[in-house]
Amino acid sequence: MRVVFNLGHIEFNKEVKVTGSNNLKGTTMGLPSLMYVIIGIAVPVIAEIEMDFTKYPESVTAPVGDKVTFECAVRVPGEKLTWRWRPDDDLEWKDWNNVDGINDKDSVSTRLVVQVTENTPTALYQCMAWYGSISVVSIPARLTIAKVDLSKNTQERRVLTAPLYNTIVLHCKEPRSEPPARLSWWKETSKGLRKQLETPYGVLVINNATVEDSGTYGCVATNDISDQTIDLPERTYLKVQHEGHAGIRFMETEDYVGTIDKDGVLTMPVLPDNSLRLWCGAVGTPQPRVTWSKGTDTNLPGKTNSLVVENFTGEHEGVYSCSANGIRRSWKVIALQPPHWEGSAGSVNASEGSSAHISCGVPHGQPAPVVHWIFNAELIKTGKGIKATDSDLYIDHVEKRHAGIVQCFACNALGCAYDAAMLTVVPVQISDQDYSAETPKIHIPSQSPKRHNKKNPRKHKAVLIPPSRPNVTRLSDESVMVSWSHDNHGLQIQFFKVQYREVTNSSNIQWHTENYEIPTHIHSFQIDGLMPDKYYKFRIAAVYSNQDNKLGRSSGKFFLQRGGFQSPRAPVLDKATSLSPHSIQLNWTWSAHGGVEAEGFYVYYRAVSSAGAYEKVTVGGHERSMVMAHLAADTAYELKIQAYTAQAPSDFSAILMAKTQRALNAASTSTEAPPKEEESAPGTLVTAGGAAGAAALLLILAVTFLLCRRAKRPHADKEKGAGPEGGANNGYLPAKVPITITANPMHGEGGDSGVEMSFLHNNNCGNTASTDDTLPHSRKNGPARQYV
Repeated sequence: MRVVFNLGHIEFNKEVKVTGSNNLKGTTMGLPSLMYVIIGIAVPVIAEIEMDFTKYPESVTAPVGDKVTFECAVRVPGEKLTWRWRPDDDLEWKDWNNVDGINDKDSVSTRLVVQVTENTPTALYQCMAWYGSISVVSIPARLTIAKVDLSKNTQERRVLTAPLYNTIVLHCKEPRSEPPARLSWWKETSKGLRKQLETPYGVLVINNATVEDSGTYGCVATNDISDQTIDLPERTYLKVQHEGHAGIRFMETEDYVGTIDKDGVLTMPVLPDNSLRLWCGAVGTPQPRVTWSKGTDTNLPGKTNSLVVENFTGEHEGVYSCSANGIRRSWKVIALQPPHWEGSAGSVNASEGSSAHISCGVPHGQPAPVVHWIFNAELIKTGKGIKATDSDLYIDHVEKRHAGIVQCFACNALGCAYDAAMLTVVPVQISDQDYSAETPKIHIPSQSPKRHNKKNPRKHKAVLIPPSRPNVTRLSDESVMVSWSHDNHGLQIQFFKVQYREVTNSSNIQWHTENYEIPTHIHSFQIDGLMPDKYYKFRIAAVYSNQDNKLGRSSGKFFLQRGGFQSPRAPVLDKATSLSPHSIQLNWTWSAHGGVEAEGFYVYYRAVSSAGAYEKVTVGGHERSMVMAHLAADTAYELKIQAYTAQAPSDFSAILMAKTQRALNAASTSTEAPPKEEESAPGTLVTAGGAAGAAALLLILAVTFLLCRRAKRPHADKEKGAGPEGGANNGYLPAKVPITITANPMHGEGGDSGVEMSFLHNNNCGNTASTDDTLPHSRKNGPARQYV
């Protein structure tokens, strides 16, 4: 987890301006106004999710009358960018109030301007980026009003006595102030005037005190941003005198020299990059000798009455004590730290109805941070199957509505840190009836009703089960992989088609259909030629055995972002084993090794003799083997595999080659009809050609025989006229059964009329050419079967 600190852009009426930077250079300030910026925002780098922020609103403290501008920017352009705020006293992260910001035209950056008035409360401001139904929220920025608050300071008057020639240390009760006030001391003179004293650290130290040091002392608090200087109500009356051999004691009570925590322990918190300064304040006659210790270490190089540890960090934390002639005072010293996460969240794939577990690691910070789990800008409510700890989120039964980005925020008084994980939900296959409300209707022109086989009454009752809603993953700047599922119920499917359209500007761009007819056993398809930095939608069409067609649900908007993603490691393809004439088993190994977790694997295969494109199969991320079916017998195949996430695929594995087994009946003949294949195999075409050649030879012999008989019986032809369809047509009657696949089947979204495709039934008995051109399931149909 990388942590980055930077400053936001703050615009003041008095020309105070801080521009976004990783340091303070470039900061300009106009007098007399000053600027104080709290640097307490931990910004994580989320490798797996690109929908993150490149700029966060930064916490600031500003005086009344000034104007503050919060800025926010995202890596991926959002459909909309919004702002919200809530009072800082709300510890539950709820009851946010929406407020309008100023968005740039590129939908990447946004600004919110806040005018600071007397009634402006200390509040948190947060920007949100929306991507369809998914949203991510930024780290909140705290706007604090610069002022000194004396509500907890009372008009206390303390009287202190001190022995002569001791070192006297006095503290003020520090008031509430944003930023912390600068304290200084004064002493009242004999004429009732005030004499300012040198107190660089807000602590009055009088060395070798004498009677002349007796008198009335007080403190002044100065807020350097609001230019507010307030006289604190407390007064200290000091009397320095000879005390003889009085006992050793501490001059001040513990509530003046530190903070008393809820357990009654004296504590001293130290801000990041600050130094620790402790004063002992023990006096006596004679002046006692002071020693400092930390735990069992008694050799600290502290001065007689003070201890300083420069650049105090967590390594210096502990219990510090000062001892003087048998008395001791101890402080529990803690190093304040902004929150951060140890470890990082990983994306999770879960099936609908199963359980899911998201871990964000371990939150750290001082004080201990409070953890909030956020989903789509809303606080996740625990209970009813959802349990959350400071590190983990558990969902007993995952639903489709849980798919999206889950964010875990850890916050304390110094700021917030967050991590995020993508929760992907694989939906359960939905029946045909469940699609009726959402599936677009397809325009089918009127045609004669198809006759159903009365001997099989179930045949006409088969329903058209559409493909599932597709899942889309990025392959490159110009290509994606679309995958879907189908439970193989209902009417038999002949092939699938993939459709897509650009929806960046919610325009009425028509759906484009890929020409390739996808076999029924393939449920993945690569789409090339897309434009990066655009939004797209995808859907799957199925064409059934009755020549009807039906569409599955459209995917959500998919943003094809240009480059810059971390890819998972490439898998290692270990073995490819032939199992049968039509199947090969693949085995591979893969491990993240501290990199990006893979969501699944793409398996590519093609016949060695083919120069065409690879067929693709998608398998889940937990799989390490699979059986490739529907292969041709006695054929060598090239095979390779790659891992993928939603944003990027890995490199390909090395290519392995395997050959399917030879068919057992390859050399034998059979009188049984061959099984129906999805496509005509080459052997089938050869057999058909041989049969057609034999039929042609018989036809020639028959014609020769008839010509000879005509010569012998010339009057027979005159008595019998030849019909207009006799002889040459050989009884062949072409028949067309039209099926229409519209250019845009979602007519509700606008589109043109359909294009008819004709399937010519093979009624020929002996015409070889007709047989080749009218195969009802052959790709020789060419353009007549294309979607427009």
